[in-house]
Amino acid sequence: MNHTDFIITSTFQEIAGNKDTIGQYESHMAFTMPGLYCVVHGIDVFDPKLNIVSPRADTNLYFPYTDKNKRLTALHPKIEELFSDVENDEHLCVLKDNKKPIIFTMARLDRVKNLTGLVELYAKSPKLRQLVNLVIVGGDRRKESKDLEEQAEMKKMYRLIETYNLNGQFRWISPQMNRVRNGEL
Repeated sequence: MNHTDFIITSTFQEIAGNKDTIGQYESHMAFTMPGLYCVVHGIDVFDPKLNIVSPRADTNLYFPYTDKNKRLTALHPKIEELFSDVENDEHLCVLKDNKKPIIFTMARLDRVKNLTGLVELYAKSPKLRQLVNLVIVGGDRRKESKDLEEQAEMKKMYRLIETYNLNGQFRWISPQMNRVRNGEL
């Protein structure tokens, strides 16, 4: 990394951490591999070649649902299938009351995105469960993940569904690969 001209990160915390935790690159300032290698002055976290480019959504795909002229209504039948009463490899659990508003999230199934934390918070709140449904898009149950963290989060998600009897108020949808449809979703 010391030989690169330009390094892009998504947050400052990734570079230099905060008062409580060390940053990802800051951890490379000094380290050892006993008997093999010793670094006493590695990456300079204040080097101007470290740049922050925050992730952002494509506004051509992700826009307020009120922008009716941008809506892709031809995709609605396929999207409605995702919310049907069918349970299969692509979607698990059903929504019994489709009139309730939906809390919706779409992300990777890992600890950082904390989808299972959202599910647990929802599951433990009788008031929230009474008022809204929860829909999660993330974690591909159609295939065995090689990522140990995703496997652990998937097991936790199954446990939460069973422990709190979420079927009827919760829908778990596998990731969708059509970016355009995801925007309309």
